[in-house]
Amino acid sequence: MERKNKIGISFDASYFAQIFIHTAGAYLSKPINKTNNKYLANLGTVPPDERFGQLVLELENANSESERKKIISELKLIAEIDKTVEPIPLTFKDNVEDLKGYIVFEPTSAVEHYDLSLLDFISYNFDVFNDYLLFFINFFDYFIDKLDDKDIKYIELDTLYPVKEIIEIAKKYYDKEKGNLIYYQNLFKKCINFVYSIDNPFDMKYLTHKQIFFLYNQLYQDTFAKIKRDFHSTDLLDYQYNDFPIRKELIELVDINVLISTIEKIDPTGRKLNSLQQFETTNLFTSFYITLFNVVAVNKMHIKICGNCGRYFITHKETVTYCDRITKDNMTCKDIGNKEYQKRKKENDTTYDKYRKIGSRKQLRAKRNPEIDMYQKDLEEYRKTGKQMYKDVCSGKISNKEFAKWVNEQDK
Repeated sequence: MERKNKIGISFDASYFAQIFIHTAGAYLSKPINKTNNKYLANLGTVPPDERFGQLVLELENANSESERKKIISELKLIAEIDKTVEPIPLTFKDNVEDLKGYIVFEPTSAVEHYDLSLLDFISYNFDVFNDYLLFFINFFDYFIDKLDDKDIKYIELDTLYPVKEIIEIAKKYYDKEKGNLIYYQNLFKKCINFVYSIDNPFDMKYLTHKQIFFLYNQLYQDTFAKIKRDFHSTDLLDYQYNDFPIRKELIELVDINVLISTIEKIDPTGRKLNSLQQFETTNLFTSFYITLFNVVAVNKMHIKICGNCGRYFITHKETVTYCDRITKDNMTCKDIGNKEYQKRKKENDTTYDKYRKIGSRKQLRAKRNPEIDMYQKDLEEYRKTGKQMYKDVCSGKISNKEFAKWVNEQDK
Protein backbone atom coordinates (compact mmCIF):
# COMPACT_ATOMS: atom_id res chain seq x y z
CA MET A 1 0.00 0.00 0.00
CA GLU A 2 1.15 3.52 -0.74
CA ARG A 3 2.06 5.53 2.36
CA LYS A 4 -0.77 7.97 1.83
CA ASN A 5 -3.10 8.65 4.71
CA LYS A 6 -5.08 11.74 3.75
CA ILE A 7 -8.08 12.16 6.05
CA GLY A 8 -11.06 14.27 5.08
CA ILE A 9 -13.50 15.66 7.60
CA SER A 10 -16.48 17.99 7.43
CA PHE A 11 -19.08 18.96 10.02
CA ASP A 12 -22.61 20.26 9.53
CA ALA A 13 -23.82 21.77 12.81
CA SER A 14 -27.39 22.29 11.57
CA TYR A 15 -27.86 18.53 11.23
CA PHE A 16 -25.20 17.55 13.75
CA ALA A 17 -23.65 15.35 11.07
CA GLN A 18 -20.03 14.67 10.30
CA ILE A 19 -18.52 13.11 7.19
CA PHE A 20 -15.32 11.25 8.08
CA ILE A 21 -13.24 10.04 5.11
CA HIS A 22 -10.35 7.76 5.98
CA THR A 23 -8.85 4.31 5.45
CA ALA A 24 -10.49 1.60 7.53
CA GLY A 25 -10.82 -2.15 7.63
CA ALA A 26 -14.07 -4.11 7.54
CA TYR A 27 -14.89 -7.74 8.23
CA LEU A 28 -16.23 -10.38 5.85
CA SER A 29 -17.24 -13.82 7.05
CA LYS A 30 -16.76 -15.11 3.49
CA PRO A 31 -14.95 -13.83 0.36
CA ILE A 32 -16.88 -11.68 -2.10
CA ASN A 33 -16.89 -11.75 -5.90
CA LYS A 34 -14.26 -9.38 -7.33
CA THR A 35 -12.90 -11.29 -10.32
CA ASN A 36 -13.58 -11.01 -14.06
CA ASN A 37 -12.37 -14.54 -14.84
CA LYS A 38 -15.21 -16.15 -16.77
CA TYR A 39 -14.71 -19.46 -14.99
CA LEU A 40 -14.64 -17.80 -11.59
CA ALA A 41 -17.61 -15.50 -12.15
CA ASN A 42 -19.39 -16.91 -9.10
CA LEU A 43 -16.33 -17.09 -6.91
CA GLY A 44 -14.75 -14.44 -4.77
CA THR A 45 -11.27 -13.04 -4.52
CA VAL A 46 -9.51 -14.86 -1.71
CA PRO A 47 -6.10 -14.25 -0.14
CA PRO A 48 -3.13 -16.42 -1.12
CA ASP A 49 -3.92 -20.08 -0.43
CA GLU A 50 -1.74 -22.88 -1.77
CA ARG A 51 -4.53 -25.30 -2.65
CA PHE A 52 -6.76 -22.55 -4.04
CA GLY A 53 -3.99 -21.36 -6.35
CA GLN A 54 -3.35 -24.87 -7.62
CA LEU A 55 -7.03 -25.33 -8.40
CA VAL A 56 -7.17 -22.04 -10.30
CA LEU A 57 -4.29 -23.22 -12.52
CA GLU A 58 -5.99 -26.54 -13.07
CA LEU A 59 -9.19 -24.74 -13.98
CA GLU A 60 -7.46 -22.61 -16.60
CA ASN A 61 -5.95 -25.74 -18.19
CA ALA A 62 -9.04 -27.93 -17.95
CA ASN A 63 -9.93 -29.67 -21.22
CA SER A 64 -13.62 -30.34 -20.65
CA GLU A 65 -16.68 -28.68 -19.14
CA SER A 66 -17.21 -31.55 -16.71
CA GLU A 67 -13.64 -31.16 -15.43
CA ARG A 68 -14.17 -27.42 -14.99
CA LYS A 69 -17.40 -27.99 -13.03
CA LYS A 70 -15.62 -30.44 -10.76
CA ILE A 71 -12.79 -27.99 -10.04
CA ILE A 72 -15.23 -25.10 -9.49
CA SER A 73 -17.17 -27.24 -7.00
CA GLU A 74 -13.97 -27.86 -5.04
CA LEU A 75 -13.09 -24.16 -5.19
CA LYS A 76 -16.49 -23.32 -3.76
CA LEU A 77 -15.93 -25.71 -0.88
CA ILE A 78 -12.66 -23.96 -0.05
CA ALA A 79 -13.85 -20.40 -0.50
CA GLU A 80 -17.42 -20.84 0.76
CA ILE A 81 -18.49 -18.06 -1.61
CA ASP A 82 -21.56 -16.00 -0.85
CA LYS A 83 -22.15 -13.07 -3.23
CA THR A 84 -24.53 -11.46 -0.74
CA VAL A 85 -21.81 -10.92 1.86
CA GLU A 86 -20.95 -7.28 2.53
CA PRO A 87 -18.01 -5.91 4.54
CA ILE A 88 -19.13 -4.78 8.00
CA PRO A 89 -17.30 -2.50 10.45
CA LEU A 90 -16.11 -4.08 13.68
CA THR A 91 -17.44 -2.69 16.96
CA PHE A 92 -16.83 -3.11 20.68
CA LYS A 93 -19.03 -6.21 20.77
CA ASP A 94 -16.66 -8.08 18.44
CA ASN A 95 -13.84 -10.27 19.71
CA VAL A 96 -11.42 -10.02 16.79
CA GLU A 97 -9.35 -13.06 17.74
CA ASP A 98 -12.46 -15.26 17.55
CA LEU A 99 -13.32 -14.22 13.99
CA LYS A 100 -12.66 -16.73 11.20
CA GLY A 101 -13.20 -14.61 8.09
CA TYR A 102 -11.31 -11.83 6.34
CA ILE A 103 -10.37 -8.17 6.71
CA VAL A 104 -10.43 -5.78 3.76
CA PHE A 105 -9.02 -2.24 3.94
CA GLU A 106 -10.80 0.38 1.86
CA PRO A 107 -11.22 4.16 1.66
CA THR A 108 -14.27 4.77 3.84
CA SER A 109 -16.72 7.69 3.89
CA ALA A 110 -18.66 7.42 7.13
CA VAL A 111 -21.58 9.69 7.93
CA GLU A 112 -21.54 10.10 11.69
CA HIS A 113 -24.19 11.57 13.96
CA TYR A 114 -23.99 10.30 17.53
CA ASP A 115 -21.45 7.56 16.73
CA LEU A 116 -18.45 9.88 16.47
CA SER A 117 -15.05 8.30 15.80
CA LEU A 118 -13.53 10.53 18.47
CA LEU A 119 -15.72 8.94 21.14
CA ASP A 120 -14.78 5.44 20.01
CA PHE A 121 -11.10 6.38 20.23
CA ILE A 122 -11.27 7.67 23.81
CA SER A 123 -13.41 4.66 24.79
CA TYR A 124 -10.81 2.05 23.82
CA ASN A 125 -8.95 0.35 26.66
CA PHE A 126 -5.53 -0.11 25.08
CA ASP A 127 -4.45 -2.36 27.92
CA VAL A 128 -6.90 -4.84 26.39
CA PHE A 129 -5.42 -6.28 23.20
CA ASN A 130 -8.82 -6.67 21.51
CA ASP A 131 -9.48 -2.93 21.82
CA TYR A 132 -6.10 -2.26 20.23
CA LEU A 133 -6.99 -4.63 17.36
CA LEU A 134 -10.26 -2.76 16.82
CA PHE A 135 -8.32 0.50 16.63
CA PHE A 136 -5.76 -1.03 14.25
CA ILE A 137 -8.52 -2.10 11.87
CA ASN A 138 -10.94 0.81 12.22
CA PHE A 139 -8.32 3.59 12.18
CA PHE A 140 -5.70 2.16 9.85
CA ASP A 141 -4.58 5.67 8.83
CA TYR A 142 -2.60 5.90 12.05
CA PHE A 143 -0.48 2.88 11.10
CA ILE A 144 0.23 3.73 7.46
CA ASP A 145 3.31 5.67 8.59
CA LYS A 146 4.17 3.17 11.34
CA LEU A 147 4.36 -0.14 9.47
CA ASP A 148 7.73 -1.32 8.21
CA ASP A 149 8.34 -1.63 4.46
CA LYS A 150 7.50 -5.31 4.36
CA ASP A 151 4.11 -4.92 6.02
CA ILE A 152 3.02 -1.77 4.19
CA LYS A 153 3.86 -3.37 0.85
CA TYR A 154 2.00 -6.56 1.80
CA ILE A 155 -1.27 -4.84 2.71
CA GLU A 156 -3.18 -3.55 -0.32
CA LEU A 157 -6.51 -1.79 -0.55
CA ASP A 158 -9.57 -3.75 -1.63
CA THR A 159 -7.84 -7.05 -0.93
CA LEU A 160 -8.96 -9.77 1.46
CA TYR A 161 -6.68 -11.01 4.24
CA PRO A 162 -7.40 -13.72 6.83
CA VAL A 163 -8.13 -12.14 10.19
CA LYS A 164 -5.26 -14.09 11.80
CA GLU A 165 -2.75 -12.48 9.39
CA ILE A 166 -3.92 -8.97 10.30
CA ILE A 167 -3.73 -9.87 13.97
CA GLU A 168 -0.12 -11.01 13.59
CA ILE A 169 0.83 -7.78 11.82
CA ALA A 170 -0.97 -5.63 14.39
CA LYS A 171 0.70 -7.53 17.23
CA LYS A 172 4.15 -6.46 16.00
CA TYR A 173 3.37 -2.80 16.76
CA TYR A 174 1.36 -3.18 19.97
CA ASP A 175 4.09 -2.58 22.54
CA LYS A 176 5.63 0.23 20.52
CA GLU A 177 2.43 2.20 19.85
CA LYS A 178 0.35 1.47 22.95
CA GLY A 179 1.93 4.23 25.06
CA ASN A 180 1.53 6.87 22.35
CA LEU A 181 -2.13 5.98 21.83
CA ILE A 182 -2.85 6.21 25.55
CA TYR A 183 -1.04 9.57 25.70
CA TYR A 184 -3.23 11.14 23.01
CA GLN A 185 -6.30 9.43 24.38
CA ASN A 186 -5.70 11.08 27.76
CA LEU A 187 -5.30 14.50 26.12
CA PHE A 188 -8.82 14.27 24.72
CA LYS A 189 -10.30 12.62 27.82
CA LYS A 190 -8.98 15.33 30.12
CA CYS A 191 -10.45 18.08 27.96
CA ILE A 192 -13.82 16.36 27.43
CA ASN A 193 -14.16 15.52 31.12
CA PHE A 194 -13.56 19.18 31.92
CA VAL A 195 -15.92 20.63 29.32
CA TYR A 196 -18.79 18.24 30.06
CA SER A 197 -18.38 18.22 33.86
CA ILE A 198 -17.51 14.52 33.98
CA ASP A 199 -14.51 15.22 36.18
CA ASN A 200 -14.62 18.93 36.90
CA PRO A 201 -14.79 20.36 40.46
CA PHE A 202 -15.70 23.87 39.28
CA ASP A 203 -19.24 25.22 39.01
CA MET A 204 -19.58 26.38 35.41
CA LYS A 205 -23.25 25.64 34.79
CA TYR A 206 -23.85 29.12 33.40
CA LEU A 207 -21.14 28.78 30.74
CA THR A 208 -21.71 27.13 27.36
CA HIS A 209 -19.61 24.16 26.28
CA LYS A 210 -17.81 26.39 23.82
CA GLN A 211 -16.95 28.87 26.59
CA ILE A 212 -15.62 26.10 28.81
CA PHE A 213 -13.59 24.74 25.90
CA PHE A 214 -12.12 28.22 25.42
CA LEU A 215 -11.33 28.37 29.14
CA TYR A 216 -9.64 24.97 29.01
CA ASN A 217 -7.40 26.03 26.13
CA GLN A 218 -6.37 29.12 28.08
CA LEU A 219 -5.48 27.06 31.15
CA TYR A 220 -3.68 24.33 29.18
CA GLN A 221 -2.32 26.14 26.14
CA ASP A 222 0.14 23.43 25.09
CA THR A 223 -2.33 20.52 25.08
CA PHE A 224 -3.42 20.73 21.45
CA ALA A 225 -0.81 23.24 20.24
CA LYS A 226 0.72 20.97 17.60
CA ILE A 227 -2.17 18.90 16.34
CA LYS A 228 -4.68 21.74 15.99
CA ARG A 229 -2.62 23.35 13.22
CA ASP A 230 -1.88 20.21 11.21
CA PHE A 231 -4.57 20.58 8.54
CA HIS A 232 -5.68 22.68 5.60
CA SER A 233 -9.15 23.88 4.75
CA THR A 234 -10.94 23.05 1.51
CA ASP A 235 -13.91 25.34 2.20
CA LEU A 236 -15.34 27.17 -0.80
CA LEU A 237 -16.72 30.03 1.31
CA ASP A 238 -20.11 29.32 -0.16
CA TYR A 239 -23.52 28.88 1.50
CA GLN A 240 -25.60 25.89 0.53
CA TYR A 241 -28.65 23.75 1.30
CA ASN A 242 -28.10 20.06 1.94
CA ASP A 243 -31.33 19.10 0.19
CA PHE A 244 -32.05 21.86 -2.35
CA PRO A 245 -34.55 20.40 -4.87
CA ILE A 246 -33.16 22.17 -7.97
CA ARG A 247 -29.84 21.05 -9.43
CA LYS A 248 -27.24 23.81 -9.55
CA GLU A 249 -26.31 23.27 -13.20
CA LEU A 250 -29.94 23.75 -14.27
CA ILE A 251 -30.38 27.15 -12.61
CA GLU A 252 -30.62 30.23 -14.86
CA LEU A 253 -31.42 33.89 -14.18
CA VAL A 254 -34.89 33.56 -15.68
CA ASP A 255 -35.71 31.08 -12.90
CA ILE A 256 -35.36 33.69 -10.15
CA ASN A 257 -39.03 33.64 -9.17
CA VAL A 258 -39.03 29.86 -9.01
CA LEU A 259 -35.90 29.99 -6.86
CA ILE A 260 -37.42 32.56 -4.52
CA SER A 261 -40.57 30.50 -3.97
CA THR A 262 -38.53 27.32 -3.54
CA ILE A 263 -36.32 28.91 -0.86
CA GLU A 264 -39.38 30.32 0.94
CA LYS A 265 -40.96 26.87 0.92
CA ILE A 266 -38.03 24.75 2.13
CA ASP A 267 -36.53 27.29 4.53
CA PRO A 268 -39.02 29.94 5.70
CA THR A 269 -36.86 30.93 8.70
CA GLY A 270 -33.50 30.99 6.89
CA ARG A 271 -31.94 28.63 9.44
CA LYS A 272 -31.19 25.72 7.11
CA LEU A 273 -28.66 27.60 5.00
CA ASN A 274 -25.14 26.64 5.98
CA SER A 275 -21.52 26.62 4.92
CA LEU A 276 -19.96 23.21 5.26
CA GLN A 277 -16.59 23.14 7.00
CA GLN A 278 -14.24 20.86 5.08
CA PHE A 279 -10.73 19.96 6.17
CA GLU A 280 -7.95 17.60 5.15
CA THR A 281 -5.15 16.28 7.33
CA THR A 282 -2.68 13.42 7.52
CA ASN A 283 -2.86 13.39 11.32
CA LEU A 284 -5.60 11.22 12.82
CA PHE A 285 -5.50 13.13 16.10
CA THR A 286 -5.97 16.42 14.27
CA SER A 287 -9.14 15.00 12.75
CA PHE A 288 -10.32 14.14 16.27
CA TYR A 289 -9.56 17.69 17.41
CA ILE A 290 -11.59 19.09 14.50
CA THR A 291 -14.51 16.92 15.64
CA LEU A 292 -14.17 18.14 19.22
CA PHE A 293 -13.89 21.77 18.10
CA ASN A 294 -17.19 21.47 16.23
CA VAL A 295 -19.06 19.42 18.82
CA VAL A 296 -18.45 21.83 21.73
CA ALA A 297 -20.13 24.57 19.67
CA VAL A 298 -23.43 22.64 19.83
CA ASN A 299 -24.49 23.37 23.39
CA LYS A 300 -27.56 21.12 23.31
CA MET A 301 -25.35 18.03 22.97
CA HIS A 302 -23.75 16.36 25.97
CA ILE A 303 -20.89 13.86 26.18
CA LYS A 304 -21.28 11.33 28.97
CA ILE A 305 -19.87 7.99 30.14
CA CYS A 306 -22.25 5.04 29.79
CA GLY A 307 -23.41 3.56 33.09
CA ASN A 308 -23.21 0.05 31.63
CA CYS A 309 -20.20 -0.27 29.29
CA GLY A 310 -18.20 2.66 30.70
CA ARG A 311 -17.53 4.13 27.26
CA TYR A 312 -18.09 7.69 26.09
CA PHE A 313 -21.21 8.60 24.14
CA ILE A 314 -23.08 11.72 23.04
CA THR A 315 -26.70 12.55 23.70
CA HIS A 316 -29.03 15.54 23.45
CA LYS A 317 -30.57 14.68 26.85
CA GLU A 318 -28.51 15.48 29.91
CA THR A 319 -30.46 12.94 31.99
CA VAL A 320 -29.59 9.94 29.76
CA THR A 321 -27.33 7.44 31.53
CA TYR A 322 -26.82 4.64 28.99
CA CYS A 323 -25.60 4.58 25.38
CA ASP A 324 -27.13 2.80 22.38
CA ARG A 325 -24.14 0.57 21.62
CA ILE A 326 -25.02 -3.07 21.00
CA THR A 327 -23.54 -5.56 23.46
CA LYS A 328 -22.49 -9.16 22.87
CA ASP A 329 -26.02 -10.28 23.76
CA ASN A 330 -27.44 -8.10 20.95
CA MET A 331 -28.99 -5.78 23.50
CA THR A 332 -28.12 -2.10 23.79
CA CYS A 333 -26.66 -0.67 26.96
CA LYS A 334 -29.88 1.33 27.24
CA ASP A 335 -31.92 -1.91 27.19
CA ILE A 336 -29.73 -3.41 29.90
CA GLY A 337 -29.84 -0.19 31.94
CA ASN A 338 -33.64 -0.05 31.78
CA LYS A 339 -33.89 -3.67 32.95
CA GLU A 340 -31.53 -2.97 35.84
CA TYR A 341 -33.45 0.20 36.63
CA GLN A 342 -36.74 -1.67 36.89
CA LYS A 343 -35.08 -4.39 38.97
CA ARG A 344 -33.61 -1.88 41.43
CA LYS A 345 -36.86 0.04 41.50
CA LYS A 346 -38.73 -3.11 42.50
CA GLU A 347 -36.14 -3.91 45.18
CA ASN A 348 -36.43 -0.37 46.53
CA ASP A 349 -40.24 -0.28 46.67
CA THR A 350 -40.34 -1.10 50.40
CA THR A 351 -38.08 1.81 51.27
CA TYR A 352 -39.95 4.05 48.85
CA ASP A 353 -43.28 3.19 50.52
CA LYS A 354 -41.84 4.30 53.85
CA TYR A 355 -40.51 7.46 52.19
CA ARG A 356 -44.02 8.29 50.92
CA LYS A 357 -45.66 7.62 54.30
CA ILE A 358 -43.23 9.97 56.03
CA GLY A 359 -43.90 12.54 53.32
CA SER A 360 -47.66 12.26 53.91
CA ARG A 361 -47.15 12.91 57.62
CA LYS A 362 -44.98 15.95 56.90
CA GLN A 363 -47.57 17.24 54.41
CA LEU A 364 -50.37 16.84 56.97
CA ARG A 365 -48.34 18.64 59.62
CA ALA A 366 -47.61 21.54 57.26
CA LYS A 367 -51.30 21.75 56.28
CA ARG A 368 -52.48 21.85 59.88
CA ASN A 369 -49.90 24.49 60.84
CA PRO A 370 -49.80 26.97 57.91
CA GLU A 371 -48.50 29.70 60.19
CA ILE A 372 -45.31 27.74 60.90
CA ASP A 373 -42.94 28.23 57.92
CA MET A 374 -40.49 25.66 59.23
CA TYR A 375 -42.92 22.78 58.50
CA GLN A 376 -43.48 23.88 54.89
CA LYS A 377 -39.74 24.30 54.28
CA ASP A 378 -39.07 20.90 55.85
CA LEU A 379 -41.65 19.30 53.50
CA GLU A 380 -40.20 20.95 50.40
CA GLU A 381 -36.64 19.96 51.30
CA TYR A 382 -37.74 16.41 52.09
CA ARG A 383 -39.49 16.01 48.74
CA LYS A 384 -36.64 17.56 46.77
CA THR A 385 -33.90 15.45 48.40
CA GLY A 386 -35.97 12.27 48.49
CA LYS A 387 -36.95 12.48 44.83
CA GLN A 388 -33.32 12.85 43.76
CA MET A 389 -32.11 10.05 46.07
CA TYR A 390 -34.77 7.67 44.78
CA LYS A 391 -33.76 8.49 41.23
CA ASP A 392 -30.09 7.88 42.12
CA VAL A 393 -30.78 4.55 43.84
CA CYS A 394 -32.80 3.32 40.84
CA SER A 395 -30.04 4.29 38.41
CA GLY A 396 -27.39 2.65 40.62
CA LYS A 397 -25.58 5.83 41.70
CA ILE A 398 -26.23 5.10 45.38
CA SER A 399 -27.19 1.91 47.21
CA ASN A 400 -30.59 1.06 48.64
CA LYS A 401 -28.88 0.92 52.04
CA GLU A 402 -27.90 4.59 51.74
CA PHE A 403 -31.41 5.54 50.68
CA ALA A 404 -32.98 3.53 53.54
CA LYS A 405 -30.60 5.14 56.06
CA TRP A 406 -31.63 8.61 54.92
CA VAL A 407 -35.36 7.72 55.03
CA ASN A 408 -35.03 6.33 58.56
CA GLU A 409 -33.31 9.53 59.69
CA GLN A 410 -36.33 11.53 58.47
CA ASP A 411 -38.77 9.42 60.49
CA LYS A 412 -39.12 11.81 63.43
